[in-house]
Amino acid sequence: MPRVRRTIPFLYTGVTVALWVVILPGVLIRDQQGVGGIPWRPLPLVIAAAAVLLAGTGLVHYPARQLAQRGIGLFGMTPGPVLVTDGWYRRVRNPIDVGTTLIALSPVAAFDVALMWVVPGAALINFTVGAGLYEDRRLFEGFGEEFTGYRRRVPKWIP
Repeated sequence: MPRVRRTIPFLYTGVTVALWVVILPGVLIRDQQGVGGIPWRPLPLVIAAAAVLLAGTGLVHYPARQLAQRGIGLFGMTPGPVLVTDGWYRRVRNPIDVGTTLIALSPVAAFDVALMWVVPGAALINFTVGAGLYEDRRLFEGFGEEFTGYRRRVPKWIP
């Protein structure tokens, strides 16, 4: 197993969280609220949002670390040297997509902005008809029947 710099999965996780929790929601808040304060929901919803964010962050970080340990690039769409089917990948085909979607759901619970549903909607569209279809095609090209069998055995989203 190749040695991996520990910072790569942390960087990948940080970029993911920043995009889906800070940048996209920040644009929507600024668009609806102007430059003023942040429109928080009641505290129990903010706490629930934080729990969802933590769960999603774990579902991004640990599978990203698993991929990085196998020499698979995290910022590209090119299949790695092996098809990873163990660990987190034994339960769902792309736990990073599931984790990112959870991360994208957290601002809906935390911020009182009607348009905030755009954030998880964008994640779902990206992971189902955008990057998801492209990634599946690339994995089939790279691993053929091995990927086809894996795809039949393991669900995409819900274990």
